[in-house]
Amino acid sequence: MRLFIINGSPKPGKNNTEVLLKNFARGFAETPGNEAEMFRMNHEEAYREAAQRFEGAEAVLIAFPLYSYAMPAGVKMFFEELEPLLGKCRGKKVGFLVQYGFAEAIHARPLEAYLGHLATILDCQYLGTIIKGGCDSLSKNEKANRKIQQGAYEIGKTFGATGGFDQKQLDTYAAPEVQKKQNRLLLGIVLKILNKIYWEASMKKNGVTREESFARPYGD
Repeated sequence: MRLFIINGSPKPGKNNTEVLLKNFARGFAETPGNEAEMFRMNHEEAYREAAQRFEGAEAVLIAFPLYSYAMPAGVKMFFEELEPLLGKCRGKKVGFLVQYGFAEAIHARPLEAYLGHLATILDCQYLGTIIKGGCDSLSKNEKANRKIQQGAYEIGKTFGATGGFDQKQLDTYAAPEVQKKQNRLLLGIVLKILNKIYWEASMKKNGVTREESFARPYGD
């Protein structure tokens, strides 16, 4: 199988998305006959070229970071370039990889639904979406993130051997789905301390009372 891999990270140089893709491609290539081509998509001309290459590809993996619950603007531009192909991609396999800093998978679930819908209206065979949080320092310290990299490698290996994603494997890799209860309690304590030490001190410095800090001038 020939796989066209699109790295939609807008960052120049080495980036977290690239690290995951490198390991995915390593696993994919273990099956004899498989070939993967990596394409960087981080400027306007590349968006158009990626759309043209997408049309002729047998299988495509589109990867990008999640920024504040949204895809990078360049990835959105690329998707808009695919409009002429709506309903015309039958037989083409397409999957996605989304990585970000928060640990929990739930942050990417709304985007996952959108990506599945996009594959449907293109008439592609939707492989699924690889979701992985906790990747904020991946490119800076690869040695400390072996487990994350190994997971990407294993998913790539499965895809290379079977031609599809294993949803159970994707769910295991994406875990945890939500934040643990004890972590929420700990975060609440940390926020209270932060509010007391930093924000209340900042308000006092600027002559703002505690009562005034709860003002809702546009809500009255």
